[in-house]
Amino acid sequence: MRVYLSEDDSYHFPVTLDEISPHLVAATLSYEDHYFYSHPGINPISLIRAGWLNLKAGKVLSGGSTISQQVARMLENRPRNLPSKLIEALHAFQLEARYSKDEILEAYLNRAPYGGNIVGVGASSRIYFDKHVSVLGPGEAALLASLPKSPESRRPDRHHKVAVHSRDEVLRRMLKRSEISEAQYLSAIQEDVPNSLLEFSLYAPHLCDLLKQSADDSTATIRSTVDLDMQQTATRLLQQHVQSYNPQGIRNGCVVIIENQTAAVRSLVGSADYFDRDDGGQVNGAYALRSPGSTLKPFVYALAMDRGLITPTSLLEDIPINYSGYEPTNFDEKFHGAVTVKNALIHSMNVPAVILTNRVGLENFLYFLQKGGISSIYGNEESLNLGLSTVLGGVGIRLIELTNLYATLGRMGAYKPFRLMESEESARETQILSEGASWLTTGILTELQRQDFPQNWQSTAHLPSIAWKTGTSYGYHDAWSIGYTPEYTIGVWVGNFSGEGNPKLIGAEAAGPLLFQLFSVIAEENSDWFAEPDEIDTRTTCTISGMPANPWCVSTVQTAYIRGVSPEKTCDLHVQLLIDKETNTQLCPQCRAVRDGEVKTFVQWTQTIATWRKRNGFPVSELPAHFRSCKSVLAQHAPQIHSPAEDCSYFLRDHVPLHDQQILLEASVAPEVKVVYWFVDGKLIANTGAGEAVFYPPERGHHEVVCMDDEGRQATRRLIIE
Repeated sequence: MRVYLSEDDSYHFPVTLDEISPHLVAATLSYEDHYFYSHPGINPISLIRAGWLNLKAGKVLSGGSTISQQVARMLENRPRNLPSKLIEALHAFQLEARYSKDEILEAYLNRAPYGGNIVGVGASSRIYFDKHVSVLGPGEAALLASLPKSPESRRPDRHHKVAVHSRDEVLRRMLKRSEISEAQYLSAIQEDVPNSLLEFSLYAPHLCDLLKQSADDSTATIRSTVDLDMQQTATRLLQQHVQSYNPQGIRNGCVVIIENQTAAVRSLVGSADYFDRDDGGQVNGAYALRSPGSTLKPFVYALAMDRGLITPTSLLEDIPINYSGYEPTNFDEKFHGAVTVKNALIHSMNVPAVILTNRVGLENFLYFLQKGGISSIYGNEESLNLGLSTVLGGVGIRLIELTNLYATLGRMGAYKPFRLMESEESARETQILSEGASWLTTGILTELQRQDFPQNWQSTAHLPSIAWKTGTSYGYHDAWSIGYTPEYTIGVWVGNFSGEGNPKLIGAEAAGPLLFQLFSVIAEENSDWFAEPDEIDTRTTCTISGMPANPWCVSTVQTAYIRGVSPEKTCDLHVQLLIDKETNTQLCPQCRAVRDGEVKTFVQWTQTIATWRKRNGFPVSELPAHFRSCKSVLAQHAPQIHSPAEDCSYFLRDHVPLHDQQILLEASVAPEVKVVYWFVDGKLIANTGAGEAVFYPPERGHHEVVCMDDEGRQATRRLIIE
């Protein structure tokens, strides 16, 4: 995929003698040292002949050095003079005494110069012929064998005629010594000699840089896990996609493709253009920390299902909420009261995800991400300050790690560290999510009728089944789209390495189309989808509450759940009450003994949802009031205080008027409540209609806040103002 220069700025690909073509061995010995295997390190006959030729010509025509002497010279690089010759001869004897002939010949073939900064037959074979040295024919071998004697003057790319003449001379010697046949000679002498050097390929340059930096210095060849076809496809499609967004100020992106079964990274494209200096092309975006937007949400839902807190049909609150000053809002800045888990995830709602994260426990969620290979969660002091906003993208995450976390869902909850090199053993799987929770989450993420589906995407009817999620970071700095099938997981990030925001950087629009393009190319036809785990079963569920149906539920449906894990509590939204026939009021156990009543079914929303629905103009079926003459109080429907927040201190600012620092008093009450009373330190400060807010002018100190409804039920909250 990529070749790097060695430390001395040369191309040098070491090979073993067994890997070298026999033709090249024969050509080298025939031309350089025919008696190599019989002399002790020097060849007196060759030295005498070389001396006679040089004396006769009046200049140096031949050195007469054996291959052993040349290896000694290459190791020490002495000046070319008589004293050096004597030292090289001595060292040649030493080499012969310590190493075998094959070892010396291998050293020569790996160290000999072949023109320019090309060293050794491994590099020269690749650069001149684009072949491995093991498959060289007689003509190619003869050309290479002729080069070390005068590598610059015989370079075929610069002195083509001289190179042809030198090759032919070696071929004649080989024919004369019967090392090739007449037919081989005639064929080889007609072969073209290359007149240019090979330009090396450059695939996955970011990955190559990463592997080179982490490799051992003695490693000459690194075999990556990259699939070349996938790499080229991902590179081409990313470049085309980013180019289409360039006029809109979006200039970069990256792609990661992981094979689920092996956790091998089959493609890593770190930027749209590695050579783009203006937009940081050599930055490896796959390893950059970026805000993941909503892409972490599926995992808090899966974790909650795994812990038996929810099922896909469970209802979640989507109402204003305050966590010690943190008030999450949805992307569309609207609230929906009560939504199912499935709809909350499909529409990527923020508030239900935050509420659910709080139920699961922030520490539990962070620990899960740590187990799933998200390195920015552990070993980082900043991770100690992470809050509930983490699930909305309030943490930096690397694309490659996030893609591998989704591959965990693709393995039905089994985590494996991703692999970049074939030499890395595939690690053991760690089950960090149950198969049931992974399968249910995957079912939700496979839905096509989704708000975040890319607009104008033309191939929806022909798309393979994909489980996927998009994400958009706060401020429109990052657009994400991650998807998986049983075979592959693909992660796409689009944005600017400068961090520049852009309103076009929405996950569904800027990253989603590229994800589907990639899957349409690499997805296997007719591949099996995820099999239903044994722990999944179906049951009758109330269509309104999403809970196992009770006898009073008017509409039911069969839904999937995790046997022995999912919540078993039956529907508490539909209730039967005993209603007094005369006054149409509710009879409690204490008063029903003396009153004549009949059983009726009602829909009883939770107090928080009922209050929200009332406040926003949605119908709420009010339960009949308690029989007035009864002295008991239905304590289970007491108000629930939302503000002030529990265990939260409020700080007054001296330079701000008290009127602008008033504290909100807000509570949810039972649907039948008409009037709510607020007390601070035993003093009535307001009485309002149900669902109305009250503002309290603050006073420093510790206070007791009481909210009481018109049935006498009450809730208490401690208020600290400093």
